[in-house]
Amino acid sequence: MPGGASGRGQVSEELADLNRDIRLRPADAWAISSRGQTYLGLGRYDEALADLDRAIELDPAGAWAISSRGQVLGKMGRYEEALADLDRAIELDPGDPLVLCARGETYQLMDRYGEALADLDHAIDLYPAYSWAICRRGEIHMNMGRYDQALADLDRAIELAPDGDAWAVGFRGETYRLMGRLGEALADFNRAIELDPAGAWAIGSRGQAYLTLKRYDQALADLNRAIELDPAEAWAIAARGQAYLALGRYDLALADLDRAIELDPDDAETVGNRGQAYRLLGREEEARADFARATELDPGSKPAGD
Repeated sequence: MPGGASGRGQVSEELADLNRDIRLRPADAWAISSRGQTYLGLGRYDEALADLDRAIELDPAGAWAISSRGQVLGKMGRYEEALADLDRAIELDPGDPLVLCARGETYQLMDRYGEALADLDHAIDLYPAYSWAICRRGEIHMNMGRYDQALADLDRAIELAPDGDAWAVGFRGETYRLMGRLGEALADFNRAIELDPAGAWAIGSRGQAYLTLKRYDQALADLNRAIELDPAEAWAIAARGQAYLALGRYDLALADLDRAIELDPDDAETVGNRGQAYRLLGREEEARADFARATELDPGSKPAGD
């Protein structure tokens, strides 16, 4: 979850300092790596990659720069290249829990949860108070439907961050939402948004909780805000489409569901919901095509359109 205005101001100052250092010492691999890591935090991946390539050229055995480049490549969806860098960084510095976590996160992005958990377990063994690794492990347990283990990890991560950890609180809220414990979910989402008012993920997740509660006006307010903050979040757009569908605003629902499928073509629930929108608009042939596609994507689910 990105930081607020004060955090962005601090990052701007850090970039200015690093730019000045690099102008004075253009072959300083550490300063160039630091700027690349800063760009990574800002989501400016092309600039991050350029800096980290240069830092590694200057210092081919620099484990931190290699690890950072692996993280950038992972964020860019270039997973095999990311793993090659992270494997190399771990070879150079096998006791660094940060690098193990970075590789674990890459495995998570690839849905290779077993390998992700192995890396995170190792990192936590090395540093038992590593709240970020504990939070990430909790997220993976949540994604695997292992909610009790997720809550144990997320409770521990929150305990280790006395000033508040918006990610951990938000993931705990999402775990509660998936368990149907909506009151606790809303309390955590409210706290996560208090900690990070521009956190699109927590705002959108609260919108999903409101949607489940049929509090559609509040759901739409949150989902509109989440999409404004992050226009490419397919799940938030799909959730807004569901809200419009429930409100009988079928044309708006269809527009959102079309956009969500454009961004994430293989989400069976969204395809099935679009089938419902088509059916309610009297477009039966298109509805049947979507219902068939949704069943193809998720054969174990309840047949779409029933």
